[in-house]
Amino acid sequence: MAAAIYARYSSENQRPESIDDQVSACRKLAKLRSLSISDDHIYADQAQSGARSDRPALAALMGSARASEFDVVLVDDLSRLARDNHLMLSIIAELHFEGIRVISVADGLDSTDEESTLAIQVRGIFNELQLRDLKKKTLRGQIGQKERGFFVGEKTFGYRSIPVGEMKMDKKGRPRPDGYKMEIEPKEGAIILRIFTSYAEGMSLTQIVKTFNEEKVPGSIRSAKGWSPATISRVLDNEKYVGRWVWNKTASRRDPKTGRRRRFDKPESDWVINEDERLRIVPRELWDAVRGQRKAMHRTWPGGNGKRGFSNEQGSRQAHFPTHLLAGAMVCGSCGATIAQVSGKSGGYYGCLAATKGACDNKTLVRRTLAEKVILGAVQEQIADPEHIAYVLRRVEEEIAKLRSDLPDTLKLNEAELTAEQRRLANFVDFIGEGRGSQALAKALVETERRVDQLADEVVTLRRSREKIFRPPPIEWIKDRRNNVQQILEQHTARSAQTLRNLLGPISLELVTPDIGRPFYRAVTTLDALALIEERPPAGAEGGSNSLQKWRRRELNPRPQSRKRWRLRA
Repeated sequence: MAAAIYARYSSENQRPESIDDQVSACRKLAKLRSLSISDDHIYADQAQSGARSDRPALAALMGSARASEFDVVLVDDLSRLARDNHLMLSIIAELHFEGIRVISVADGLDSTDEESTLAIQVRGIFNELQLRDLKKKTLRGQIGQKERGFFVGEKTFGYRSIPVGEMKMDKKGRPRPDGYKMEIEPKEGAIILRIFTSYAEGMSLTQIVKTFNEEKVPGSIRSAKGWSPATISRVLDNEKYVGRWVWNKTASRRDPKTGRRRRFDKPESDWVINEDERLRIVPRELWDAVRGQRKAMHRTWPGGNGKRGFSNEQGSRQAHFPTHLLAGAMVCGSCGATIAQVSGKSGGYYGCLAATKGACDNKTLVRRTLAEKVILGAVQEQIADPEHIAYVLRRVEEEIAKLRSDLPDTLKLNEAELTAEQRRLANFVDFIGEGRGSQALAKALVETERRVDQLADEVVTLRRSREKIFRPPPIEWIKDRRNNVQQILEQHTARSAQTLRNLLGPISLELVTPDIGRPFYRAVTTLDALALIEERPPAGAEGGSNSLQKWRRRELNPRPQSRKRWRLRA
């Protein structure tokens, strides 16, 4: 009779020699029972859990069984087929349907023997209980390591694990430390900080991805596709980057129908939380700003949390990622609806959105470039005041001080990298001192020394920068900023638009129809140049800045043909 052999060793027991031992035991039984075994019918799964049904070699075995290429399947013991009792019985039942016997060498069980039917099921239950016991012991050991302050399988981009404690040999002769600790990986930490900063400054996920892929910024996964929006999104939602590490938050269970694992949340009582300021990459203020922006952005998508369609709290994407400086900042003085870009010709035209649906009679258009020129021109006039320029100088000094507040984080990253390189250099010196030097080691030693010197210089420079006194920029620099307000704002359109919207308040475009001449818009807003650099007004405050409350009106004259074009589009 033709026979096949199936062998497997689990991911928990990384012993490739186990495959040879199982095959050898099966060959001995085959020789005793006069079974012929072809080398083509020896199937082995290496480092595959017995709870999985999607093992490559097992799938190949079942495929050959359906093709009737052998009559018997030999296994060292039934746990090699599966640790899960339901899965094991399913495999045996399918093989039995194909007319194929299953013989377990160590157990002495044969699936065609009626007396073995009960023994097979008992053995399956025993194997499943053994698997559950192994999981409990593994979890218990991991909890013990967490209680001792170590990390277990929590490697995250931006960090690296380092062995700590005494190195000992385990049962398999492999060196094992007492545990592992996490430390910030400086280069990856800088990338994480850049992601958060870019998002807080108004860049969308796709813009960050495009920039990173163009610059070939290294990521955690080396792939041809590079960064993706999903990866950036996971980074922005990861609490580890503010030093809060939550372990044992979820558990996985295998779907008995599909064999796939699904994650389920565990109760908070099972969580193990470790908060460590030494592992913080993102400052708390930056983290809070990103969380608020993420929460607001989630409202701009339909549904969410398994729901379909638009919810009653649906927000506008334009409100968070405006494409123009005045996008979302203007309202119709006739009906109160949003004034938005409704035409893309000649740089675009603003008009009442309600009028497009017949809900408003205001069908007058105004060029986008004209609206920006007039309103930003009024801002520029107020900034020209000497008192305002002096105020700007004071605020610039305050903003520079805020920028300098990031120096401790940068300094901490550089100091961490310097410590790691110094440790690496010491290891090289120890190797050479023990007489184990080589040409490659000598090159690595020279490169590490160069890197240590470079990092030491950077750390010294950063420490000196922390103590330097800021001097206000010359008045010519301030005047140049004032004369190029619009160009400066357009360098970061999304962020600038949000600032203008919050500080100027809703800009009401009131339609004026004179007795002589064509209709025009009058823009009414709380225009306070000092407020352009102030903090955002509190929620619920009316109309932007509340310090001077100066009302300004500017006439926005549309082109003669604009009215006609609007009517055609309506």
